Amino acid sequence: MTVSDSYMPYCGIALKSALENNSDIDIDAYIVCPDLTSENKVKMERTFSQYNARVNFISLSDEVYEAVVNVTKHLKVNFNIFFVLRLFVDHLLPASVKKVLYIDADTIVSGSLLELDEYIFNDEIGVAVVKDAVRDSDYSRLKIDRNKHTYFNSGVMLINLDYWRENNVGKKCLDIIVQDENTSFMPDQDALNVVLEGKCDYLHPKYNCMTLFSMKYEHLRNRVQKDELYRVEEAVENPSIIHYVFVSKPWFKGGYLPKREIWNYYYKSSEWSDYPRYWRGGLMGCIHTISKIAYCKMGGACGFLMKRNLFQKQQLVHIRLLSLILYYGFAQWLPNFDCRFLGRLSNRIRVWCIKRLFDFVGHDVNIGRRANFGTGKNIRIGDRSNIGANCKVPSNIRIGNDVMMGPKNFFFSSFTHKTSDLTKPMVEQGLILLQGNITIGDDVWIGQECLFMPNVNIGAHSIIGARTVVTKNVSEGVVFAGNPGVVRKKRY
Repeated sequence: MTVSDSYMPYCGIALKSALENNSDIDIDAYIVCPDLTSENKVKMERTFSQYNARVNFISLSDEVYEAVVNVTKHLKVNFNIFFVLRLFVDHLLPASVKKVLYIDADTIVSGSLLELDEYIFNDEIGVAVVKDAVRDSDYSRLKIDRNKHTYFNSGVMLINLDYWRENNVGKKCLDIIVQDENTSFMPDQDALNVVLEGKCDYLHPKYNCMTLFSMKYEHLRNRVQKDELYRVEEAVENPSIIHYVFVSKPWFKGGYLPKREIWNYYYKSSEWSDYPRYWRGGLMGCIHTISKIAYCKMGGACGFLMKRNLFQKQQLVHIRLLSLILYYGFAQWLPNFDCRFLGRLSNRIRVWCIKRLFDFVGHDVNIGRRANFGTGKNIRIGDRSNIGANCKVPSNIRIGNDVMMGPKNFFFSSFTHKTSDLTKPMVEQGLILLQGNITIGDDVWIGQECLFMPNVNIGAHSIIGARTVVTKNVSEGVVFAGNPGVVRKKRY
């Protein structure tokens, strides 16, 4: 970790979380902090003495320090100069160290790092990282070929030091920062993406679970590559490294930040538990935050949200209840969406209800008459898709874009009966809640009266014949029919 002394408390909290969750790994920590105070050094040594681990404090030579200062003169934005020190990792660490995990101070290690500890580098790979949010402008700005490289976040990097030493990665990055004004947005991260273009291996997002991954689905799908969405959701459910990437950090008072409670836990049990927390922006920041909260609460009391919320839906209970009453007591009985008279109006009323119930509702959605979906939790439906009339969609289902669905389909995805005890009637054994989701890909046509078993995935561009019983995953671009369903032919 590379920090200034003002960030040492946060560095210590991050390292404590790593030690606490990785007692099965032999850990050596290297901390580069040029202005380290004796107080923080003692606290850090005390933290490591509680675990089977070692901490090493790396000092800077005058040459390295001058190089850092020289680089910061060329930056357009006022950054803490110590962020550049990560680029010197190949020179600062002992030659015996072949692989190192770099993490920012605004992180928490909430899971095992054993997989990274056992990771073996290919000679042509310089770093193992996690893909960052999609920004099309980054590729044109940095002249990166997106066909062979995906822009990554440098807050967590598993570094192949042999490759860095042989290819002078750090020096090349420094030269780019000084010479190329296009790297002024995120200087070190931009430079690393240019120098390591095509030389990266991509880790599961759980090893750099950025707070932006907790955005609502409608925002997240525009920021994350489509083939990464499912893994990103897995990361949010079970992260190994949480990265608080927004300007708002967990050590600031007030506001909402995903997974802040995890950071609070390690903060309270650390050597820095007495370190004061403050409002971002001082007194004016305090006033701004409190007024914003009061503004949103005022809207909540009236039954609607006053401000657009980027994070997971915080639905008001009474609004959900009113929407359910309106749907099941009135809207579901209206004419079907394909009815010549009142069909479009009826569909609009039903869609208005489900937008307050489902996790996500796309554009131009059609909901059939008397479609039943329980409370609507954990259901997503994409653009231009429909749920057929009299369909039963209990929960845990993800419907892609351009999905056509006939009437009377049943998706079995919420629960099942316990049947393991032969000494008791099954009706007395209770229920088992089912985990996982039914996933329907884009451009799928589902006939009428089909039965879908739990946790099946329907590949894109497939056709499910009428009255098919789907008990297994369906591959892309096939016609699937029968009881039980089998592939009848391929559309390709």
